[in-house]
Amino acid sequence: MAAGVEATGSTVLSGATSTAYEALATRLRRLHDLDAIEGLVGWDELTNMPEGAATARGRQKAALAELNHREATCAAHGEAIAAAEAAGAADGCQWRAAVIRDARRDYNDAVRLPAALKAREAELSATGYHAWVKARSNNDWASFAPVLQELVDLRKEMAAVCADPGVAPYDYLIDKYERGMTEERLSEIFGALRTSLVPIIAKTLAAPALQHPAALLGAEGADTFPQAAQEAFCKAVATKMGFSFEFGRLDTSVHPFTGGTGPFDVRITTRYDTENFMDAVMGTVHEVGHALYEQGLNPAQDGLPVQRALSMGIHESQSLFWERYVGQSAEFWSAMLPEFHASFPHTAEAGVTAEDMYKYINKASAGFIRVDADELTYSMHVVLRFEIERALLAGKVQVADLPDLWRAKMKELLGVVPETDTLGVLQDVHWSDGSFGYFPSYTLGAMYACQFHAKAKEEIPGFDALVAAGDLAPIREWLRGKIHTVGSLHPSADELCEAVTGAALDPSIYVAHLNKKYSKLYNVSE
Repeated sequence: MAAGVEATGSTVLSGATSTAYEALATRLRRLHDLDAIEGLVGWDELTNMPEGAATARGRQKAALAELNHREATCAAHGEAIAAAEAAGAADGCQWRAAVIRDARRDYNDAVRLPAALKAREAELSATGYHAWVKARSNNDWASFAPVLQELVDLRKEMAAVCADPGVAPYDYLIDKYERGMTEERLSEIFGALRTSLVPIIAKTLAAPALQHPAALLGAEGADTFPQAAQEAFCKAVATKMGFSFEFGRLDTSVHPFTGGTGPFDVRITTRYDTENFMDAVMGTVHEVGHALYEQGLNPAQDGLPVQRALSMGIHESQSLFWERYVGQSAEFWSAMLPEFHASFPHTAEAGVTAEDMYKYINKASAGFIRVDADELTYSMHVVLRFEIERALLAGKVQVADLPDLWRAKMKELLGVVPETDTLGVLQDVHWSDGSFGYFPSYTLGAMYACQFHAKAKEEIPGFDALVAAGDLAPIREWLRGKIHTVGSLHPSADELCEAVTGAALDPSIYVAHLNKKYSKLYNVSE
């Protein structure tokens, strides 16, 4: 675990000011613990819970949510925040100032949300998840559509009572994941990405396809990459990256995710396909990137709002930093190739090289599934979801329209049309609990990751050589010091980005990286 980061030159509290701050901190840690219990219940639901327990679990989650909401909105909690503010507890310490700032933000948001709506949210999220799992498995959009409509209605109702006057529902929902971000700003960013990336994607996909060793191509129905071997290799990768199994675990779920309760209990999942090792391996690298952020959060601020990850975009930047700039590099596969050969002996017999791995993992194609999309085309999957959510929350399209709209946008953005709803509108878990506004964070995270990587290469001597040697600790510790332990100290992701790189988010850095990488890989002109 990382050592705690204390604020240099912070004023030490005493007397009534200390008493007021500690009283607030005690309350905040209790709220954190209630959130942690909810997190563990949710993790169990997605990994171990029997299908028949769904209704009961919904009631349990609703009861927890109601208790949490009652604690977060009680008058005593508001009074504790006001007392810390009045006592000047924020003075002289940026960490305390951030704690009080975010406590006030959370409280003001929570008191606007009626307990009945909070409980309904928890219950409907449980119902929605299990309806989605069944619908996805059976390609049965009709069975999921009514639940999705309830979730859309619920989010609109929540926005109506919680958002500041004049704030549109989608802006309110986006801000839950990315502080200060708006639909208008995202439309500008994604519009620019559309304009810049479409020709890069087109020229790349028009180039001759990369050739790959047959040993990397699993035959349909064959056990080419046995699950047990994949599990062992994924654990080796996680260990190499620095994931602590003392404070974490790796399991299996339908949709890979990172959960748990904070730096001392981080739980990740992946999924396995015996015809394709990429799902599990790159899914593990991605989730370990999230997990390293969680395991690196500042223990000196344990249970306080400032310890939390700053935003979903910053969280995603940490997973994508590891996935795209370490796990997808030729240097990483040079380091991991002996372990890969040992896990899958047929690849050693076929003479598969690190360069072969690099080309295979970075191949570009216009596919149907977001989580399987390559680095080049991924952003268009996010643009699609953003545009659908924007229209749905504005009432410009209806839930019943989504399958056809999805197919039309896939054709427009990537030139392919999914044959089933399982490969289309039903593929993601996010809408099953009403997480509208979440998807943009993925592409924001990709751009932050690119900018962080450019700075890391400037500041870490021999970055690529370290990866090739399998020595990832200096890279992990750079991220830990610059981002992980900083938590939510900064009020926005742009301000954190400026603190780390010297500039706010600049999408052109991301576009330039993609153009350079894929032009070289596919031997086309930049």
